[in-house]
Amino acid sequence: MFAGNIGDAQDFPAILKAAELLKEQKHIRFLIVGDGRLASWVAQEIIRRDLMGSVRLLGRYPLERMPAFFKHADALLVSLKAEPIFSMTIPGKLQSYMAAGIPIVAMLDGEGAEVLRNNDAGYVCAAGDASGLAAMILKLASLSRSEQEKLGAKAKAFGSLEFDRTQLMHRLEQWFNEVEYQA
Repeated sequence: MFAGNIGDAQDFPAILKAAELLKEQKHIRFLIVGDGRLASWVAQEIIRRDLMGSVRLLGRYPLERMPAFFKHADALLVSLKAEPIFSMTIPGKLQSYMAAGIPIVAMLDGEGAEVLRNNDAGYVCAAGDASGLAAMILKLASLSRSEQEKLGAKAKAFGSLEFDRTQLMHRLEQWFNEVEYQA
């Protein structure tokens, strides 16, 4: 499942190429929840590439509905184009995905990719690597339910430790206290 902005930065050409590579894998479906500048293009490409049986655009829903979608997903997809600016940040959706406790498949470079790799919270391939994305999805699909749950649990544990609002505020207070003490 992909949830969020359907725009240029998310590299939908590569996502759709991966879906094409997996088209014959009838047990694999791409669900796209969201909207954006490229939504109509993606809808047209689904038809043009004959992906109606494997890719579904579900439309836009309020943010508070996302956990209900996430809990029915086997994996959550995050992707960004191969551009230096995108490799310097951790996508905001990665934090939401980790909180859901669902395995993550990522097609991105830089900081976000490192977070996933270093914490064994999902599978990562390089930005723009449609073949790598398809291979990761097949690998994840081949895991037992128990192995998939372990990946999701690692994602959730790391997300709780590093991205929890209370934890972040506590760290920020500590840094301010250190600076005040040094001054």
